[in-house]
Amino acid sequence: MLHLFFIVISIVYSFKTQSALLIVLSMIFLGTLLFSIKRFETLKKSLEIVIEGTKKSYLLVLIFALLGALSASWFISGTIPALIYYGIKIIEPNYFYLFSFLITSLFSFLIGSSFGTVGTIGLVMVSLARGIGLDLYIVAGSVISGAYFGDRGSPMSSSANFVSILTQTNIYDNVRRMFRTCIIPYLITLGVYYYFGKDIDVRFIENDILVLLEQNFYLKFLVFIPLVYLIIMCLLKKNIKYTIFISILLSLILGWFLQENRDRNILYIFETLIYGFKLPVENELSNIVKGGGIFSMGTAMVMALLSCGLVNLVDKLGALKIFSERIGSFKNECKIYLYTIFVAIITAAASSSQSTSILLTSQIMKDIYQKSGFSNEELALDIENSCVILSPLIPWNIAIAVPALMLDIPAYKIIPYSLYLYILPLTVIVLKLKNKYT
Repeated sequence: MLHLFFIVISIVYSFKTQSALLIVLSMIFLGTLLFSIKRFETLKKSLEIVIEGTKKSYLLVLIFALLGALSASWFISGTIPALIYYGIKIIEPNYFYLFSFLITSLFSFLIGSSFGTVGTIGLVMVSLARGIGLDLYIVAGSVISGAYFGDRGSPMSSSANFVSILTQTNIYDNVRRMFRTCIIPYLITLGVYYYFGKDIDVRFIENDILVLLEQNFYLKFLVFIPLVYLIIMCLLKKNIKYTIFISILLSLILGWFLQENRDRNILYIFETLIYGFKLPVENELSNIVKGGGIFSMGTAMVMALLSCGLVNLVDKLGALKIFSERIGSFKNECKIYLYTIFVAIITAAASSSQSTSILLTSQIMKDIYQKSGFSNEELALDIENSCVILSPLIPWNIAIAVPALMLDIPAYKIIPYSLYLYILPLTVIVLKLKNKYT
């Protein structure tokens, strides 16, 4: 009964928030559910299948909630304000876009999480850009590009490990192959972000912001403890739920004892964790230092729950099997990669989930790669270069919807500047074509 309650609440939330994305997803969900009753004969059977799928989303929903609370807690502790403060001091504005891509790609490679990267260092880069008057859409695009560099190619990435499990390949061999194929697109992306920033005209208000940050927050290096802890625990491959939770606790403790300008009461802390960090409207930093909160992840949590239920229902209806059987075999590596891209886009669009796209594309394409004489290693690399990279280019997919919510920037504004996500598959296609004719 509780599982059904979650589904009903998700649908009510979709219409209550008047989010076009959630309303469309809810309508598709309800339409498929009604259609399935005819196939399975009873509503009870259809609901059992849906609930079986939604159960798979609970861990993801919990992590989304923790990430929202984490970013809010880092504002409370002063971690994000301190990163903004030192970032303004160090980063040359004309190299900001390039630096943003570099630092987020390094961070995501270290911790292996695109959402973790966006919700922490990515939020810092956008706050920094907002403070010094840079183009937020380009900065957000560079953050997404960097975040999915590590999500694709880090040995600690859940996506990379998921692909290796599904394709029965070695994760470290996959990482080596991915590294070889990413060098050219990575350098091209760096070059384009440098070009975007080399002639920008920046408002020179940095000194004012530095003074305001000093007045409003404690900014010594103690405030970096929650960030350092998170990085170390991720490198040690500790449980991500407990790691985030303890980082939140550390942040709250630091905020309580170090940030003298903040309210020291339990109600303030809970409100901030739930609704996000906000400064008083009259504070000059109120439009720069803000964000986070569990509620900011509401859309993402609903999308995860409904899409998992929907995908399980579609699978049980036999749609995937029919799709797979109609595909023939391919002798050309470029053609099979292009078809993998096609399947990846369809599954990512239909499921609104990168993980589900990886799972479905693997199920559909695995036998086809074998029939066509291609190895599991080639399948793994092609899935990484399609599902993982292209899912964030679909506006309603969780892979971009969640980061967009974290950064408080519309997904459709970010996607055009997420250059690495375009450049990598295009480069792979060109190289495969070159191999064909040489």
